[in-house]
Amino acid sequence: MIKRNTLLNQFEQKRIIDPGDFPKVILIDTVSFCNLKCSMCVHKEMTRAKGVMKWSIFKKIIDEIALVKKDTRVWLVFFGEALILKRRKPSIFDLIAYAKGMGLTDVVLNSNATLLDEDAVKGLIDSKLDAIYIGLDAFTSETYSKLRVGGNYNKTMSNVINLLNFKKSENIKKPEVYVQFVEMDINKKEKDDFIKFWSDQGAIVKIRPKVSWAGMIDAPNQTIEREDRMPCHWAMQTLSIINTGKTVLCAVDLDARFIAGDVTRQSIKDIWNGRLKELRELHLSRQFTLLPDICMKCKDWQSARADYYKQDT
Repeated sequence: MIKRNTLLNQFEQKRIIDPGDFPKVILIDTVSFCNLKCSMCVHKEMTRAKGVMKWSIFKKIIDEIALVKKDTRVWLVFFGEALILKRRKPSIFDLIAYAKGMGLTDVVLNSNATLLDEDAVKGLIDSKLDAIYIGLDAFTSETYSKLRVGGNYNKTMSNVINLLNFKKSENIKKPEVYVQFVEMDINKKEKDDFIKFWSDQGAIVKIRPKVSWAGMIDAPNQTIEREDRMPCHWAMQTLSIINTGKTVLCAVDLDARFIAGDVTRQSIKDIWNGRLKELRELHLSRQFTLLPDICMKCKDWQSARADYYKQDT
C-alpha cells in the first residue's frame, strides 16, 4: 500500500513562518552548468555567467553554517547539475564530505541522474550524502524526451534503479532517494503509474506543481488570485547563493535579478537579517505591493509545496 503524506495541512504554521536570525534552508550554487535543456526549465535562457563555485567561498559558507546551525538543510546545488563535478577536484563528493565532516546533518542534492553511474553512486554513499532528489517527471520515454530534453530515458531509469538496488543489497539507509514529478498537462496522465512504479522500487515519490521561475515561463496551474496571496515559503525560509557568492532574492531567482548580499564580504547571518529580513516582514504583513517588482508579480508562492508518497512498510 502506498502512503501519501501531504504538507498542506501544516502549510501556514510551519512553512511560512520566519525561522529567526538564520535561514532554515540554504541553496549553494556549486555549479551553474546543466547538461539538459528541459522544456519546463529556463536554465537555457539564463543570462548570468555560468561557473563553478571557488573552494574558498564554499568553505566559508559551510564553516559558518557549522558554527551557527548544523541542522540547516543545505542543498549543494541551486541551478545546475551537481554531478558535472564528479571528476573535478574538488569533486562534488569532496564538497559533500567536507560539509558532513563539519557536522552538518542535512546535506542534499538535486540531480537529473543522467550522470549517476556506478562511481557516482559509490561517491554519494561514501561521502555520506543525506538525500538526493532526482527529477524524472515522466513514466514513458516519449513524455520524458519532450520534458527532459537531451536525456536518455532508459539509461537514466537504470541509473536510479541501480542506486536503489545497491542500497538494498548493502542495507544502506542513506542517501534517501526521492524521485520527483513536476505535474503538468503533458504528463499528468502518467502520475499514478509513476507513483506506483517508483514506490515499489523503494523510492520516495515527490509530486510538485510547476513553477514559472518568477514569471519567466507560463505556469497555468497558478490560479489563485493576487488578493488571496500568502507569504512565500521560499522567501520566508530559504537563502540562495550563486556560484560567485552573491545571495539572491529566493530559490526561483535563477538569473540573480535581485542581489541581497555577498558571502565573500558578509556573513550569512548579516545578509539574512538585512534586506532579506525587510522582505520577510513585508510578506508577513501582507504588504506585497511594496516588494521588489520580481517578487511582487511572482506567483510561484503557490507552487512552493509538494506531496510525498512511499511504500507503507
